[in-house]
Amino acid sequence: MTADNYLYDDAEEEAELEFLRESLEQMDNLADKTTQLLKVFDIRLKNLGRIIAPIYKSTQKLTRLYDNIEITMSSLDDTLLFFNVAKDEADTIRSGPDENELLPYLDSINRLKDASDALKQLDLDSASQSRQEIYELLRIGLGNLSQLFSQWLKQHSGGIDPAAYHSVADVPTFPTDTEKLLSMLATYLNLVNDEVSYDLKLTKTYAGIRTRHLQKSLAQFGDMSNGYIRANSFDGQLPGQNRYSEAASRSNPSEVRFCTIRNEHWYEPGTSPFAQYTLNIVKLFQAERDLVRRIMPTVISQETFLTTADRPFETYIGTGEKMVSFFLSSPLYEVLQALDVYGYLLENDSVFDSLLSLRQRQHNGMAKLLSRLQLHLSKSFTALINLIRSPFKDDTVPKQTGGVHELVYNTLTFLAYVIIYKDLLTNLFLPLGDGHWNQGSLPDASNVSQYASDPSDGLSIFQHYLRDVVEALSHMIEQGGKQMKRPALQFVFLINNHNYLARALRDAMYAGDEHSQSLGLGDLVGRSALGRSELQIERSRKGYVATWKAVMSSFPAASLSPAEKLNMFNQGLDDMVRSQKAYEIFDSDVRAMLISDATEAVVPGYETFLRQNNDRSPEFTRAMKYTPRDIQRKIGAMLDD
Repeated sequence: MTADNYLYDDAEEEAELEFLRESLEQMDNLADKTTQLLKVFDIRLKNLGRIIAPIYKSTQKLTRLYDNIEITMSSLDDTLLFFNVAKDEADTIRSGPDENELLPYLDSINRLKDASDALKQLDLDSASQSRQEIYELLRIGLGNLSQLFSQWLKQHSGGIDPAAYHSVADVPTFPTDTEKLLSMLATYLNLVNDEVSYDLKLTKTYAGIRTRHLQKSLAQFGDMSNGYIRANSFDGQLPGQNRYSEAASRSNPSEVRFCTIRNEHWYEPGTSPFAQYTLNIVKLFQAERDLVRRIMPTVISQETFLTTADRPFETYIGTGEKMVSFFLSSPLYEVLQALDVYGYLLENDSVFDSLLSLRQRQHNGMAKLLSRLQLHLSKSFTALINLIRSPFKDDTVPKQTGGVHELVYNTLTFLAYVIIYKDLLTNLFLPLGDGHWNQGSLPDASNVSQYASDPSDGLSIFQHYLRDVVEALSHMIEQGGKQMKRPALQFVFLINNHNYLARALRDAMYAGDEHSQSLGLGDLVGRSALGRSELQIERSRKGYVATWKAVMSSFPAASLSPAEKLNMFNQGLDDMVRSQKAYEIFDSDVRAMLISDATEAVVPGYETFLRQNNDRSPEFTRAMKYTPRDIQRKIGAMLDD
């Protein structure tokens, strides 16, 4: 390329650069002017902001004021409506609720309540007057609802027979729909009552109706208990009088009764009217507590139940106190019922406490009842053994019949029933200690058995007690024999009573495990007692045989002729047989035993006498009143009625 060409290119570039330079200067000038213009706008905007800010604030205040006025107007409209609520709802409230459509009535009460809350905030005379009208309508409305609540409660609160229902779940209360309505109404009444400060006394309303229901349902058991007391009481000490003092040791009619009257109506477990009372009051209380929980609000349910159950429970405890007082003055065989009642009370004590919170009360009637009954029972068993050890006083002398003595019969029958409560008695005897029944007395050493095999075991202590009772009874039989006025009668008494004792021990022995619940008196006392009774029977039989042989006491007499010997024998035999006819011997085995012993005592000796005196003189012939066969028949029939 030539040099001229290069020069030309440089000139073009310089021209372009110059153009660019001029363009940039123009743009700079334009930017400066734009900046100045923007600064002017900025200054003007700032000035405009300072001018608009007060106007904006005033607009906000105006808006708030408008809103407040609008709200106030709306609130005033609502408040003015509250002034008319009393008039609008008066007819509905005064007419009462419709049982089939309760919600409209509740809505009406809610509107009254809302109006009352709103008008409370107004310090105006007109508002005060309207509030008074509303309060009066609320009082009427809540009263009407309370009456409806009472009406529904009364429909199924007329009393029932709780004994007809096996368990708590079977006890009838209310239909499900009625329960739901009652629950809804109770909840509403309790809530509204608190909000309007109206003294509705919902708990008292429920308790008043259901208390009468419980009392009516339980009245039969109280009547049966009181009727039993009246029917079985007799003239004697006043209920509660101490019958264990020395001064009353035999003037006590209950002890005389136990010694002289054979009891033919022994108590059967579970038949006590008060035991039935206990079972059924627990059943009803549990059912009532569950019902209260389903109907009443939780905050007042426990108070409601306690108020409802209070009077029926007081009546129950009062009847229990009468029963204990009856036991204190009754014959010893009533201890069986006292034991049964004590067992029922112990079994249900914790149930009563869970229901009624008895241990939190200052006066616990159940605890007092149990304490009195426990003291009576512990003294009764001591009284029994003391009675057996000293049975015969002026008013308790045994009858001259040789029969089983009433004290023997009553005691052994009593023990047979007492054993049913063995578990209860082992717990009762254990804290009293081994031999506690001998404290304060000095019994004959022959009447006291050895100590319990395990003094720390209630069963061992109870067995020791039974052994001491049997020993005392055996000794009492010996004492009773000495009260008989004829020798033969003495031995008949001993045989009869020792045999009854032995049979009671023998028949009550079981071939089972010694720890079995079916242990009888013989098992608990031990076979040694039976052996001693059988030994006493054999010894008494020998004495009885000797009295029959005494009829032939004239046979060895050398100074008497055979005819005179026969006459004396005949008279003695007739007297002996005649006296035996008055004896009370109801046991067929004892009758057979006595007839056999008498026959063996007389007939062989009589036959020997006849063989040795083969006299055919008229005097002897006339004197021979009986043949050996006649004597055998005569003795065989001597105990016939």
